[in-house]
Amino acid sequence: MSSKLRSSITRNLQKVFWVYVTDNFVISRLSDFKITEAAKTCGFIPIAQDNYFRVRDFRGEDRVSEYGGKIARNEIGFFAECDGKMVGSIWATWNRTQAPTIARAHVRLMPNEALIHDIVTGESFRGMGVGPFMVGRISSALLGEYGVSKIIIDVNVKNHASLRMMEKAGLQAQLRVCSISAFGTLAFEKAVRHGV
Repeated sequence: MSSKLRSSITRNLQKVFWVYVTDNFVISRLSDFKITEAAKTCGFIPIAQDNYFRVRDFRGEDRVSEYGGKIARNEIGFFAECDGKMVGSIWATWNRTQAPTIARAHVRLMPNEALIHDIVTGESFRGMGVGPFMVGRISSALLGEYGVSKIIIDVNVKNHASLRMMEKAGLQAQLRVCSISAFGTLAFEKAVRHGV
């Protein structure tokens, strides 16, 4: 089965019923993470209406509409740029309302909290520190420029590469969370302290 087909099936299943088991990392101040540099000098460029199509530099054509949708939903995104090419991206959903909300069908965000998600590095730049670079930069922007009070990063417990990336960014999991979403709505959530 091709990865595109598998990805499409997974996205459709997640809209109906999905169980998430994640390690959650929480950032509320600059000292909670470290700013790192990638092996190659990278810039950190906001993703906007006039450049979101640059996802083509490191991902397939099918991702252009996905990135356009994220912009339309007011998600906050950044590209990592190296030598004039976009080599990675990172996104955040920010609860700008005065009421709790559910982000991505399974993460509860209180007012002024943000969820970092969809951290992707192009294949030829993996293992070069681009992911931790982006995590540090977006966390700094969310706390400083946007004034977010708390940031959550949830990583699937089976995603060992992303868990290592969080470690390189100076983060330690604080919670293990089991969430169940049904028809795009959070139906169940249970959190325990990590390591308990």
